[in-house]
Amino acid sequence: MKTPFLSCFAKDLELFIRKKQDAGYQYYSEEYALHQFDKFCADCCISNPVITKKLVNSWLESFENCSAITVAGRASVIRQFSLFLLSIGKDAYISSHKPLNKQRQIHVLSDAEINALFERIDQYSPKINGVPFRRLAIEYRVLFRLLLCCGLRVSETRKLKKEDVDLQNGTLLIKISKGNRDRIVYLSEDLRVLMIRYSEQMKQEFNDCSIWFFPAREMDNLLSVGLIDRRFNIAWNATAFASVCPDKPTVHSLRHTFVVKRMNTWMEQGIPLRSMLPYLSKYLGHKSVEDTFYYYHQLDTAFRIVHNKDRRSKAIIPEVPVYEDILSE
Repeated sequence: MKTPFLSCFAKDLELFIRKKQDAGYQYYSEEYALHQFDKFCADCCISNPVITKKLVNSWLESFENCSAITVAGRASVIRQFSLFLLSIGKDAYISSHKPLNKQRQIHVLSDAEINALFERIDQYSPKINGVPFRRLAIEYRVLFRLLLCCGLRVSETRKLKKEDVDLQNGTLLIKISKGNRDRIVYLSEDLRVLMIRYSEQMKQEFNDCSIWFFPAREMDNLLSVGLIDRRFNIAWNATAFASVCPDKPTVHSLRHTFVVKRMNTWMEQGIPLRSMLPYLSKYLGHKSVEDTFYYYHQLDTAFRIVHNKDRRSKAIIPEVPVYEDILSE
């Protein structure tokens, strides 16, 4: 990020990030979080550059509508900054990691929600200093489709290097992902064709010299988690579903949606999940089948489909009169 820090912590934040990057850390998403903290401090007119318990708690409380994992990530970043301040002889409160005591309800996008979301994503037309900047618009169209159609993690997608994308054979090499595991992900044919068009357009129109398949505006950098989250939120909030949806989806919801729709399709086709789950688990980069099924077991749609596919259920478990269909959509 090139945006300057504005709060009383500005010099310390710049020094902290420079130290991290000099030590070999990319520190992109963390820098974005620290810019959020800096803006929070500036907006609150904090004048004394000391990390206090009250300041940390107030900042974390501003993320009350975010997932527990997001809050924990912000707590971890500010904790590292506090440790740095102590190391250079300044006072700072060392926060504990935010406990994950509130789990966000899983939101799996319906077909209508998916269509509305991607309609907004495809309409994105960024401008920089009043000049159209089409490259980012094209990138986001492909990136979000890759997240939905392959169930990739955001970190895996944005860190894709061109050398790891084999569009001739339609495969992606995901290196050192969660759990330090590598895997190969296969593309559907329509997605492969779309990515070929994107790659060729990047070469022809934008003099693409970056090592990243999804470079940031500065070609040497990759897109940050913060920018991807922001683009997703803007697109979702522009849909008609945003005002009526009780559980706001996140970028990670695209991965959830991929898993649930794939498993639903197998069940509706009579394909046994016991046979297919190990393959799906490997495809997603999960350590175990249980990790994969976690994506599914909390959903009401899962129990409706299981019930419909179980021919013996009516004989074993009698029907209960339904006075109010709490599962209706």
